[in-house]
Amino acid sequence: MSNNFYSVLNTESVKRLKSDLLVNPHHLDLSFDELCDLLDLSLVTTSYVINLDVMLEKPKGATQELNGDAANCKIILDVLPNLTPANATDERLWVTLCFSQFKDYAKERWPLRESAEDKLADISNHWFANGVRGRMRDNAISRLWWMGHTAKHITAFTVDKVFEILFFNSDYRSSLLERNSTSNAINVATAILKITDEAYGEGIKFKRESFRNFIKEVNIIGGRSNLAAMDVDNLVKVLKPVYRETYAEKGE
Repeated sequence: MSNNFYSVLNTESVKRLKSDLLVNPHHLDLSFDELCDLLDLSLVTTSYVINLDVMLEKPKGATQELNGDAANCKIILDVLPNLTPANATDERLWVTLCFSQFKDYAKERWPLRESAEDKLADISNHWFANGVRGRMRDNAISRLWWMGHTAKHITAFTVDKVFEILFFNSDYRSSLLERNSTSNAINVATAILKITDEAYGEGIKFKRESFRNFIKEVNIIGGRSNLAAMDVDNLVKVLKPVYRETYAEKGE
């Protein structure tokens, strides 16, 4: 196994790279070394450890069954075996991985759309990782790590079962994982997954507005009670009636 301390683009270089690509999107076809030479980009050594022997699976299509996300969420944890959630907020890491080791993967998983406006949005969203939404939903590589990290720590289900629930709808995943809210706590997320899975088994299908309203209610309750300190069984007892009530209301 080839584990090495990983060098990443410095903050100024990330900004310079993004500014250039938003003007010259065709530069995405250049190799990482060519971009470094062209834009005078600089690297800094970090304490991040990367396993260079592990590669992501290439997507075979756009559907959930073919895009390889579930497999790659597991693989990326082996690529970055010692990464912490605090370190995983570092945009420099994800941008460097997108443009170097995993550039071919990123281009195939998130091909640029045709219009000039869409191309710029795709570059900004999938190749860079600004903010919580950028890291957890959009960036080609960081989204895999965050979902894998979350699934690994939800021990009430197998990792595959967590992915089965999380990947069935992007709105569900977004509402549950991509907000700075009470629902981000692992025990709260576990309880919500349990409630959702049970409801699905009873034929209660996902409704975007209903689920968003449910998450809002969870956060309101979290403002009054320390949900993060409760065990999963008690959380299910508290939150399941709220889930059922929001789903009984008229929703999309």
